Amino acid sequence: MPRTHITSSEAGITPRCVTRRDALRLLIGAGICATVLPGVARAQTTQEKLDAAQMDYEQAQAELDRITAEYEEIATQLSDTMAQIVDVSDQIEDKQAQIEETQAQIEDKQEILARRMSSSYKAGPSSTIDLLLSSATFDELASNIYYLDKITESDSEMIAEVRELRTQLEEEQAALEVQKADLEALQADQQAQLEDARDKQAESQELVASLSTEVQELIAQRDAELLEAQRLAEEKRKQEEEEERRRKEQEQQNSSGGSSGSATRPPAASGSGSLAAVINACYSTPSPGVNLCAAWVTNVFANAGIGTFWGNADDMYYAWCGTSTANIQPGMIVAVNSSPSSYAGRIYGHIGIYLGNGTVMDNVGYVRTTTLSYWVSYYSALATPLCGWLGGVALS
Repeated sequence: MPRTHITSSEAGITPRCVTRRDALRLLIGAGICATVLPGVARAQTTQEKLDAAQMDYEQAQAELDRITAEYEEIATQLSDTMAQIVDVSDQIEDKQAQIEETQAQIEDKQEILARRMSSSYKAGPSSTIDLLLSSATFDELASNIYYLDKITESDSEMIAEVRELRTQLEEEQAALEVQKADLEALQADQQAQLEDARDKQAESQELVASLSTEVQELIAQRDAELLEAQRLAEEKRKQEEEEERRRKEQEQQNSSGGSSGSATRPPAASGSGSLAAVINACYSTPSPGVNLCAAWVTNVFANAGIGTFWGNADDMYYAWCGTSTANIQPGMIVAVNSSPSSYAGRIYGHIGIYLGNGTVMDNVGYVRTTTLSYWVSYYSALATPLCGWLGGVALS
């Protein structure tokens, strides 16, 4: 059955796009307005400017740490609420299916009873007497009486079953109403939490806009260092996975005398459908830069001819991710509204595209391929990863 998705209008989201400059600024931190932190303005020499910028940067970083910590708490609560909404929505679907099944059973049994009563009415009471009088022997008479008793017993049992099913139906309908009330309460909580999250994002953007040029240069330098560290960690992880794969492969060869292997990267999709177009676009779409995971996803879907869907990772998470990753399908986006990887990730989350066969592609300053299990494990530190069809467009 179709799953309940949260639309952008329900989540109160206005599509927007953070510029490359804003995203770059947010990776490490934002700061206090130059008028509030006048150290840089007073500096005369290059060294004095660097010292003042460093001091302002440290103050700005401390301020953003406070904002992001508050945002993380809100984002985690909001993510938990969304996960509960998905769970309750699934329960409602299951309960509705049970109700439909119970109603179908009631209708079938009522139809059988109606046919029997109609036949009995048309035959009249004389048919029963005729059946008994037509018995040629005592054994045949006993057999006919037993037959009539069984018909009556069967009708009684079916009537009892219908009554039991009606009681079951009433209980299921009452439980459904409780679940719908729970869902409405959760959606109200979600809306309030979303407003709080947007307020914190606006606060961080105000700090970003107030940074001096010198502080921005320090942030850019730190951004590059973090990206390089992340790249090296990713390479190390992949190297360890490759070594483990080779070790297992060698063990299999030693035990069976044969050979086996596993691809480190799934092949591009064949075919002309929308799913194949998106998967192929994943391989051909380059990275737009650091902190632009959502921009890469947007470019992939645009290059695939599916459409253009703007927003940050958290926008797409709130608008289109209403399915548990246990039910993920190839071509779906998978996202979180807060990521532990960077300051930008903590404020705006992270997003990737599921290719199938347990593989996810995303942009982390460069386009990478990783496993779904690793992706979910890593990004679940602050939020519950969810998935869905971007733009509500189911690929095929």
